[in-house]
Amino acid sequence: MKSRISTAILVLLVITACNGMFEIGLEHTPSSPTSVVPFVTPTLILPSLTPTPIPPSPTPQTTTTIAPTVMNIVLAPRTTAAVEQGIVQHGQVVTYTLDAGQSQSVILILYSPNNDVTLGVFEPNGNKLLDPANQWTRWEGLMPKTELVTIQVIGGAMTEDYTLTAKVAQLVNFATGATSITLNGKTVNGYVFSYALYCSAGQTMTASLNVPSSIAYIDIFGLASGILLSSSSKANTWTGVLPQTQNYVIEVIPNNGLVVNYSLKVSVH
Repeated sequence: MKSRISTAILVLLVITACNGMFEIGLEHTPSSPTSVVPFVTPTLILPSLTPTPIPPSPTPQTTTTIAPTVMNIVLAPRTTAAVEQGIVQHGQVVTYTLDAGQSQSVILILYSPNNDVTLGVFEPNGNKLLDPANQWTRWEGLMPKTELVTIQVIGGAMTEDYTLTAKVAQLVNFATGATSITLNGKTVNGYVFSYALYCSAGQTMTASLNVPSSIAYIDIFGLASGILLSSSSKANTWTGVLPQTQNYVIEVIPNNGLVVNYSLKVSVH
């Protein structure tokens, strides 16, 4: 019996070995056959990029610098005065020019509602005939030579209207040996007509206008010494002793801007 069992086991072992199924060690578990994975070339996925728009270069803005306008004051024919009106802003300078001859008397009167718009007067070489720092609204001066003077109208505390009156007095010379002269004229456009005479201190002047003071009247002042006869007096005659040697201005002032034909007699002795 044992020999039969042994023979059976031997036969079984031989059969197993021949079929390649015999493995040593019963704890070993045959591994699964290795699967072969085909190589796949990876696809590179780039992030979607939204292009950032490049703004166009800004068009350069052209800055236009406006040079200050210089206005020339021109006296109308047969007049000695001109009136300029305008608007000036705070701190702004409005510039005028005025042509005047050597030894002529120039009178500038500037009006503004707040009385804070002021004057500056310069020769072409920059010499100050009236320093703007003085902040004057009236100036009377004798021209050192024939030239084109610059007049500045300087703005005050706020934007304001202004009126600039410029006068260039007509020079008067007595004939040799004469002590009096008669001046015939007309208040063209209703403007004041101004005369200037060079007189010495201590001389007596008499001025007489041939029309009623209700139509026209006179004022008299020295360029350096000031008023001798105020326009507020509305007088048509005056006599007085002159205080110093200088140019004296006599003005014929039409009432309410009338156009008046007149004769003005002036004597100095």
